[in-house]
Amino acid sequence: MKWTIRKKFFIGFLLLFTLAAFSFYQIMENTIESNTTSVLENDLTKLQHTSKEYIKQFSRLQGSDEKLFAEFGSTIAQELSTINSQSISIYDADGSFLNEATPIDKPLLMENQKYQESLKENSSTELTEAFQNKAAYTLETVAGGTLIHFAYPVYLEGAFYGVLKFTGDYSAMFKHNQQLLNSFTLLSILLFVGVFVISLLLTNQLIKPLHALSNATKQIAKGNYRVMSDVHTSDEIGELAKNFQLMQNEIQQQMHVIEMEKEKVLLLEKKRTDFFHNVTHELKTPLTTISGYAQIIGEKQFDDPLFLEKAASRIHSESDRLNNMVVQLLSFSKAQADVARTVEVFDLFLLIESVSEDIKMEATDAKMSILLTGQPFSMKGNPDEMRQVILNVLSNAIKHGKPNRAIEIHIEKTIIIKNYSDVIPQKIMQHVFEPFVHGKAKDSHGLGLFICEQIITKHQGMISFGYADEQAIIEISLPQWQQNGNNFEMVGNNIVL
Repeated sequence: MKWTIRKKFFIGFLLLFTLAAFSFYQIMENTIESNTTSVLENDLTKLQHTSKEYIKQFSRLQGSDEKLFAEFGSTIAQELSTINSQSISIYDADGSFLNEATPIDKPLLMENQKYQESLKENSSTELTEAFQNKAAYTLETVAGGTLIHFAYPVYLEGAFYGVLKFTGDYSAMFKHNQQLLNSFTLLSILLFVGVFVISLLLTNQLIKPLHALSNATKQIAKGNYRVMSDVHTSDEIGELAKNFQLMQNEIQQQMHVIEMEKEKVLLLEKKRTDFFHNVTHELKTPLTTISGYAQIIGEKQFDDPLFLEKAASRIHSESDRLNNMVVQLLSFSKAQADVARTVEVFDLFLLIESVSEDIKMEATDAKMSILLTGQPFSMKGNPDEMRQVILNVLSNAIKHGKPNRAIEIHIEKTIIIKNYSDVIPQKIMQHVFEPFVHGKAKDSHGLGLFICEQIITKHQGMISFGYADEQAIIEISLPQWQQNGNNFEMVGNNIVL
């Protein structure tokens, strides 16, 4: 059996209230009994005092001696019975019964009237005690009520006259006491039932939000992070529910982040796999060509000068292509490596101007010119990496550009490089910054712009590619570095140093 909190509270409250009710009943019963005993003793003490005073006065009036009870016992019994509304039995000093009287207006006393002719071994307790010079009483429950038998020895001026035994009807008092005890018992039951019910209601109010939190926890364990616990209290449970919801929101956010990171990892893994396959393919193509030509011209029967010249030229071009690809791959690996590199503030305008001069001859051979305009652009980064970016972009512009047209470079807030070219297929436009995406040029391997994007991203910049008005357009945005007094600060999204 599962011991839930509700069961524990129910059994605990039941045991506690049962014990408390029983204890309360015992205390009330003992209190009423003690009070009854006290009232009886006071009443019987008063009865003893008044009856003894009556006998003294009667004896003085009659001038009688120790034979008082024998001579006037009937009168004394009748008078005392009338005065006290109780049955009276008188016994002489020898223990013999002398007289008795019972009030006729006390039916219970009339029905239960009895007396002993003499003191015997089986005499009632109160008589035995009275003849031993002690006042004593006993309680007798009869049909219809309760009787009290009281006896005490009578001494007048040191002489023992006999024993008086009173039998009184105390049914009303005991009935009242029983009614009082019953009322207290009923009140106690109602009180404890009320407290018990209220306690159970409070327990349910306590357990209900705990159940809600428990169900919400189960839902979270199943992967449902959007479930909300319906708990709206201002106590500790409410505080717990509030903290639970904060934890739930944090878990939901963390799971969202984990899912995003998972997608990134999967995407990166796919890119890595594609990159590996593409590298393998791109390296295999020139190697296959070189191996094929080498195998043909290496045969003993080979004797074809024209084919030899063609093979040598093709082997040379494929070797250059393979070499360029390896150089680009090394550049990519270096750009990806998390190693210390030189970072300094330099003028990108001057760097582009220098690269343009270096590549001017190649552009002239392709019947193109390079036109550089703009203004100085200070930035903080690695000059060699930025030189490689500009060199790759200008090389692509020369390879894919139209002759007799200028390559335009304008530097202001951004760097814009334009060159006239044939229409670029949409498929290449969408994936131009991915590795091994290239056009029809023989020596194109599709790593240039991919490496450019890696370097620009490392410099906290952005690079974009577009085509408009028969021109291919490369736009590069980089954080600009400006001097502010004796300090330098980065313009745009950069932090003041």
